[in-house]
Amino acid sequence: MPLSQDEATRALKDISLTERRSASAYGYHMASPHLIMWGFIWMAEFVGSYFDTRHPQIFWALSLAGILGSFLIGMRNKNPKPARFSWRYFLTFVAISAFVTAFFAIFPPRGMQAAAFFPILVAFAYVLMGIWTANTRIGVVGLVIGIGTVVGYFYLQPYFLLWLGFAGGGALILGGLWMRSV
Repeated sequence: MPLSQDEATRALKDISLTERRSASAYGYHMASPHLIMWGFIWMAEFVGSYFDTRHPQIFWALSLAGILGSFLIGMRNKNPKPARFSWRYFLTFVAISAFVTAFFAIFPPRGMQAAAFFPILVAFAYVLMGIWTANTRIGVVGLVIGIGTVVGYFYLQPYFLLWLGFAGGGALILGGLWMRSV
């Protein structure tokens, strides 16, 4: 028995919806371990800096460990069908790096301003990623980090680094667990 035009249209809409949900779930699955790992790194960086502000190199060491960890997670989760290299990602990284360098050259941040800048930049990137990829959960994580950073900066100044560690790192960890639950 042939399908009517309405049945065929509904079937195609259902297939399209299933495809979008599947792609979204796959994206959450791939992002989850990265967010959890970076949440713990974020927590260690800011809580460590709260207790010892004389050794800022902890940020560099832990960030390099995080980059290596992200690379290893990516290798473990490698798609059997290799993705083509996109210059857009590389050029986006270059553009953001140039923006940050120019911003700091013109407006050199002092103390807690520098500590607030990068979490807000990360929050902005996550919100944009959520908008462009229609992955709502990554956008929500970005909003939580951004709002938490601003609230901590203005209302918890003496404990700001400690707040960033637990609120920002905790948001990443909880966001990663939330994405894993899809």
